[in-house]
Amino acid sequence: MARSMIREWDIKRTTFSLGDFLSWQKTGSLELSPSFQRRSVWTKPQKSYFIDTVYRGLPVPIIFLRERTDVDTLSTVREVIDGQQRLRTVLSFIDPTSLKNTTDKDLFLVQKKHNPDLAGKAFAKLSQYEKTRILSYQLSVHVLPSDTSDAEVLSIFARMNSTGSKLNEQELRNAEYFGEFKITSYETALSNLNRWRAWKIFSEQEIARMKEVEFTSSLFITLIDGLFERTQGNIDKYYKRFDDIFQNAKMIVGQFEEIMDAIETSFGERIATSNYSNSSQFLQLFHLVRRLADGKISLNRARVRKILELGDQIKSRDKLPEPVALALASRFNRLSNQKTVADFLFNNASK
Repeated sequence: MARSMIREWDIKRTTFSLGDFLSWQKTGSLELSPSFQRRSVWTKPQKSYFIDTVYRGLPVPIIFLRERTDVDTLSTVREVIDGQQRLRTVLSFIDPTSLKNTTDKDLFLVQKKHNPDLAGKAFAKLSQYEKTRILSYQLSVHVLPSDTSDAEVLSIFARMNSTGSKLNEQELRNAEYFGEFKITSYETALSNLNRWRAWKIFSEQEIARMKEVEFTSSLFITLIDGLFERTQGNIDKYYKRFDDIFQNAKMIVGQFEEIMDAIETSFGERIATSNYSNSSQFLQLFHLVRRLADGKISLNRARVRKILELGDQIKSRDKLPEPVALALASRFNRLSNQKTVADFLFNNASK
């Protein structure tokens, strides 16, 4: 027997508003949880973040539906093949009574850290403008024909899941955390995008995989607690610690920008051709500039030149003190090795 195939032109690509989905749900013509859909597992912060995404008019992944005819009512039923959690989140925010078997997990409000204007308000308490903005949001939808079998649906899922790259640690954090530390790291990394590019610290591919966001998080951590053992597990701890409240976030971001401004003013595009275009060494430069500022030691031309020379010396490993050479030759994310190099830079640059 020949294997059934879905022809490319059988898939209808269109858009529907959230108001459309709400109307279908209320009339019973939307099936959110067919047998092959995962159960709803989103946390309240994830849901809050998603509503903010919708309110801002930002794009979200495509919704997949399968249309079939209910033989008893002769009406069209739309099964949600992919996108159940997104739709359930929006429907539970707009009208929780539209959902069957609503639980406490479905009930949530937008959090202040995601959108201060919507924070703490039920949908019914929003202004007419705010309600319309959400209800009129357009979702991109792919509609599979009614004769698409469950086997074909699962085949589509398999193809979708097999063509993507494995998520790296920062992409996993982005999917797990929705709090202030993540948001602040992302926004600060984004505001410094031109610097990451001009200084050649990250490639376009690395930026696409959020490596500059992870690095910004690491720089925040050095401002909070100093140099640290740079493992993925330790970075995770700060995302968890500051997920609800990121204490002194405004002060930390202010310090971050002051240091970045000082580096740009003093070193400029020379960073791109120096040893400090390496992210691990840039962290050392960032830490050094902060220590110099704390000691009220100016970044004059002679000192800047000396710091660049020290960077060249580290890169070439030429005439380095033995402890520094050993620190650079072994695992450099280890705290003791970072401190050895940091002290070498400071002691020589501060003279």
